[in-house]
Amino acid sequence: MKTARLFAPIFAVVLLANPAALPAAEDQPYDLSGFVSIFDGQTLDGWRPLRPNAGGMWTVEDGSIVGGQGESAGGGLLVTDRIYKNYELYGEVYTTWPLDTGFFLRILPDRRHYQITIDYRPTGEIGAVYGPFPGGGGGYFQHCPLGLSHWNPHEYNKVLVRIENNPPRIRVWVNGDKINDYQDLYYDNQPAFPDSGHVGIQVHAGESWGQGSKVAFKNLMIKELK
Repeated sequence: MKTARLFAPIFAVVLLANPAALPAAEDQPYDLSGFVSIFDGQTLDGWRPLRPNAGGMWTVEDGSIVGGQGESAGGGLLVTDRIYKNYELYGEVYTTWPLDTGFFLRILPDRRHYQITIDYRPTGEIGAVYGPFPGGGGGYFQHCPLGLSHWNPHEYNKVLVRIENNPPRIRVWVNGDKINDYQDLYYDNQPAFPDSGHVGIQVHAGESWGQGSKVAFKNLMIKELK
């Protein structure tokens, strides 16, 4: 089995120690016509740490990007080389308990972004919209209290996210069900963030990531919108 490895301090995720234990993804329930792959299933080509010397550990195992904490419970973000604007993002995600990860939309080097949370942990939420606030600080743009009830802890979960316009409308589906629909606002007559950025995935640092916890991302695809 070929394994590609990338070690870097990054932002919030951990994965399976035994890649053979990764469950197989079921048939895809979505119409994925027009989508293109952003992960080749074998290497981390096209991906890089958001920042040099970031924490976290990323490997490719059995067709999945697997994330886990690095030394001293370090975390970090892995992002696409390419920048995207309006798009639908599809991926299949497997989580162990507990961990704190997610999809990062339009993320920039200064870490301005919208995050779709995959916080599979106590008090965590699946499918919430989270990020830094334009005026400082950060938190939930919109909660998703029912998201966890749509999450399967034993299988890969099919996640579809759509982001378009600026201020953006962001919609989230998990396993075929729409669980969140958020319209952002203008702040001081300006959108909160620029209208494009990288796509990212996270391994969170610290105690929100359990010792030995792991996350796996598979079949990552994107369809750019006008």
